[in-house]
Amino acid sequence: GTRFARTYGQIFWSYQYAFAGVATTIVSGALCGRCTFFSYAFYSFIISGFIYPIIVHMAWSDDGRFSAYRDTRLVAGCGVVDFAGSGVVHLTGGFSAL
Repeated sequence: GTRFARTYGQIFWSYQYAFAGVATTIVSGALCGRCTFFSYAFYSFIISGFIYPIIVHMAWSDDGRFSAYRDTRLVAGCGVVDFAGSGVVHLTGGFSAL
């Protein structure tokens, strides 16, 4: 690809990586003192490597299940628009903390 496409991809990856990190730190408040460090590290790996990417795709991708940009079968008839990731990040972190 072009240099711009490669650079944009790297920036976008870093941006998503930061959000995945934030989603895992929300869980740390709920788990503080309740599990071992290894358990928390494993839990963080699962959240940031598997759970968070699925939730992000469902909300932010043009063809994601909750996206407002789909042509058909919109959630609640209008889809979901998430500004700056607050819904996706806090939903993932908060639900995982439960």
